[in-house]
Amino acid sequence: MKIDRHKIIRRGLDVALVALIAYVVLLMFGVVRRGGQFEDGTAAPDFKVMSVTDGSFRTLDSYKGKTLLLDFFSTSCPSCKRELPEIEELKELGGDRLEVLVVSADPPAQLRAYLDARQSPLTGVYDPGGAHLNYRVDTIPYLVLIDPEGKIRADYVGGIRWSDIEPWLP
Repeated sequence: MKIDRHKIIRRGLDVALVALIAYVVLLMFGVVRRGGQFEDGTAAPDFKVMSVTDGSFRTLDSYKGKTLLLDFFSTSCPSCKRELPEIEELKELGGDRLEVLVVSADPPAQLRAYLDARQSPLTGVYDPGGAHLNYRVDTIPYLVLIDPEGKIRADYVGGIRWSDIEPWLP
């Protein structure tokens, strides 16, 4: 049986083209979205969220002078769960120089139970919707990196790396 390489290459290109078109369509309808909601240096919107550990309220001002990573998350989101170990590793690398908030609209007890079961070092906070709205969250996991002066340095739909964070640590 003779293999027709040209036919295989054409089919491969057809599949790639269909995948690209599907991605663009999904991007246009907001199903798939890259980061880039905010320009580098934009003042971070304020937020008021509640710690699921002790019930205290946290705002953007609570983190003045520290680098903050907001991880918009849900316990029912497979991608969020898959990414969480990487976020935990980033927190470990950043130590006291990096604060990470796992921001969720899940019931506080549910988020706390999930983080406790993982023995996660991250701070879980309940957001009744204000932070999600202020940060224009329409896809999760969604990450926002805020520098010590309260400026947004980058935002991502998943996939943040240590090299993205390190330059902004005090």
